[in-house]
Amino acid sequence: MAANTTAAKTATATAEPTRCECSRYELEDGRTTGCQAETKRLFAPGHDAKLKSFLIRAGAAGEMVTRVAEDGHRTSGQADSLAAKFTFGYMVKAGITRSRDKAAEKAARAAQRKAKKTAPKKVTAKVGRWERTGTVEGDTFTYTDAKGATKTTTKFALIG
Repeated sequence: MAANTTAAKTATATAEPTRCECSRYELEDGRTTGCQAETKRLFAPGHDAKLKSFLIRAGAAGEMVTRVAEDGHRTSGQADSLAAKFTFGYMVKAGITRSRDKAAEKAARAAQRKAKKTAPKKVTAKVGRWERTGTVEGDTFTYTDAKGATKTTTKFALIG
């Protein structure tokens, strides 16, 4: 067992430094992870997480990602399909789904707030000698009387 570990360490120690894997990925508009590190391994320390977050953001935005190989060969695809070859590929796929769900929930909350702002507010007004609760649109007051019937009137006085 120790011989295998020692052999692996000497193989890593004698390997030539190459570009970090995360520096090979870019978006269509040219944005990258910004990595310029060289390493004897596949990733510089912590750069697997850097690539993972880059792919999650790109996938959530629906952008195509391109991997540029050493020889200049370019492979384009969706972020989750390019991440599938790494052990963290399932995390990228889950992160993209979570991010899209979060954006959909945020849009739904914004729509609810907008609907709530545009909905007519309940006000109290004096109609005859009774106080009624209803809505005002223009110069018309709409309310529900004691028997449950909806009524409208233009003769009312707002109380508060």
